Amino acid sequence: MKEIKEKRNTLQKRIVSDVFCSMNNHPSAGMVYEAVNEKFPGISKATVYRLLAEAAEEGKILRLKLTDANDRYDITTKKHYHVVCRCCGAVADVDTQIDDLRMAENAVGCEGFLVEGCHVEFVGVCEECRNQKTYKTEKNI
Repeated sequence: MKEIKEKRNTLQKRIVSDVFCSMNNHPSAGMVYEAVNEKFPGISKATVYRLLAEAAEEGKILRLKLTDANDRYDITTKKHYHVVCRCCGAVADVDTQIDDLRMAENAVGCEGFLVEGCHVEFVGVCEECRNQKTYKTEKNI
């Protein structure tokens, strides 16, 4: 039987974690790398990406696989949904009482499936983009 190694809490891991936790914008790995690189240019992009992937795999953070966007990361690990700005890509948490399994029970086409979950993503235009008035509404497209 293979021995399970305890993962080390390296200085790089602490730096990446601290920078990530200070970002409140559901950052991509690239965004985290840019923020880390500003303060600690010696940490490689591969290290930042690897540490974020490991943290997500361990359940310490969430990896969000959003439509039309790079994977983003979320510090909040409890079940919740997100809204994505279709103009600038901003991501925000959505607090709703949607029960995805109950929704699946009532959905036509799910008959015969044991539905284990679903992905709900809200899409819209954030306040900042609306204030710039440079976006097109669905009616104008």
